[in-house]
Amino acid sequence: MGFDYKDLEKKLEEACSSIHNDFLKKFNNERGYVSPGGAKLEAFITDLQKEFENTTLTFLKQNGLEKDTKAKSKALAIAKVCAKKCLDGFNKIDN
Repeated sequence: MGFDYKDLEKKLEEACSSIHNDFLKKFNNERGYVSPGGAKLEAFITDLQKEFENTTLTFLKQNGLEKDTKAKSKALAIAKVCAKKCLDGFNKIDN
């Protein structure tokens, strides 16, 4: 079965944007917040990972692909590429 994975990619990009915005609101507005050992980035990566996993699993379920190993593999590969783009974008944010 051929599926258009552009929808998954779009949803992952939206998740990245949402996490970016939430992260910036949460941490950049706290003047007393200190980031020892990269805690800000670690928190961002953890939230990103959870959101991307949920988005990918939801996409697979909605399309009846939960048991299709090829579809899972492709969806996870797309999620990995999107996560890298999202992290690269995050690295460009001025703190």
